[in-house]
Amino acid sequence: MASHRGRRIEEVDPLDGVEWVRVLDQEKNDGEICTISEQGMLVLRVAPISGLGPIAVNSRIYIGNDSAKRDIFSELLGFSRIRSISSRARLEMPIVIEDIIKDDEEGYISRFFNRAGNLSLKKHAFELLQGVGNRKALDMVAARGREGFKSMADLEERCGIAGAELLAQRFVIEIEDKKLEPRLCELISRSE
Repeated sequence: MASHRGRRIEEVDPLDGVEWVRVLDQEKNDGEICTISEQGMLVLRVAPISGLGPIAVNSRIYIGNDSAKRDIFSELLGFSRIRSISSRARLEMPIVIEDIIKDDEEGYISRFFNRAGNLSLKKHAFELLQGVGNRKALDMVAARGREGFKSMADLEERCGIAGAELLAQRFVIEIEDKKLEPRLCELISRSE
């Protein structure tokens, strides 16, 4: 615990709860792997077990505490700055994030699309999605109704948007700009 002006501040481990990452790119055939975590959308560098060869983009890698589940992961090398990742990793990021969202469709529907509310008197959380303005956000709230959306297909049909794609685009923007507020990555992670 750190102290700030006499107050105790609880330090939060950004990797707390992170068990799975997805491959964005790999150096050479068996080198360092650039990944993104499924929980919290953190860009991490990991070392694979020696001699495995190339790991395909979007492959899931377990990095959690259970060493028996680690079939690819050898060591966490640290966080990666967005400006230092390869152009291939940048190109793959929105696609991989969209797949992460689709693979946990029910979770994202319940944690975001069915819970999202006003951020202020004039702005709804839906407006953080690219191309969604005030009118569209109000239409989405009306379409959601009391029972909420049942799936991404239901959301897309009732609202005319590609929910997973728009959410992935927002996550990429937040990853590229760490100062951007509010952050859906953090809002959604906190409500898990």
